[in-house]
Amino acid sequence: MLTRKAIQDSETCVAREITHDLLIEILARLPAKSVLRLKCLSKFWSSLFCSRYFCDRFFIVPSRPQPRLFMSLYYLAWTDMHTCVLVSFDMRSEEFDMIKVPRKPGDIGPSLKKRVTLIEYGGGKIAVFDFTYLKKTGTVDLWVVEDWRNKEWSSKTLVLQPSQMYLVTDNRLTPKGTTLKDKVFLIPEKLVSPFYFLCYDLRTNDLRKYEIKGIPDHWFSKPEATKDFDMEFMDSNGSIKYLET
Repeated sequence: MLTRKAIQDSETCVAREITHDLLIEILARLPAKSVLRLKCLSKFWSSLFCSRYFCDRFFIVPSRPQPRLFMSLYYLAWTDMHTCVLVSFDMRSEEFDMIKVPRKPGDIGPSLKKRVTLIEYGGGKIAVFDFTYLKKTGTVDLWVVEDWRNKEWSSKTLVLQPSQMYLVTDNRLTPKGTTLKDKVFLIPEKLVSPFYFLCYDLRTNDLRKYEIKGIPDHWFSKPEATKDFDMEFMDSNGSIKYLET
């Protein structure tokens, strides 16, 4: 096993035998945890891993072990104004199948205007997260596919705690995925100051607010029409970031 001194002493040798571009191509295939450890060895490794070129290559080149592969979990579609369906595509047979998303008794409004998205729930099950009335009444309907072949669903209605209603009434929110512990991320569709995202725990029916620091102040003074904002959550295995100042 190489010691820190041995690696530092070998920097000059490595630079002569391996080109800078080739070195980056090799290191870009390392797992994120290994990259973070090597970053602490010396100024040379730290500057290398923090460079924009390396970060760009790291996110493009697959590392070993590879992270999970995300493919479209199924998708939602509308066959008419009042009918929302969950569609599946079989990769082997290349065939489509669909089941109608249930509706609660008395829910007669157009499905096309409902705010729904697909999430992962209950350890890998497919679920439809209906947040149409979250802002108005603080309720969320969860439709879980229990048996696709027999078109069986289970349902669950969550009612937000009254003390947390203010978190969802200030802005229009959009779900951005779930965790393996059944937590849904909700982010504002417009750039607001201070910017934040919400984490909705579907198991405990609890909502938490997290503020994002470091957004330039001049972004918030942009015209309203240009304040659309988006955020993506990465896999929890770990990653590195490049921040331009």
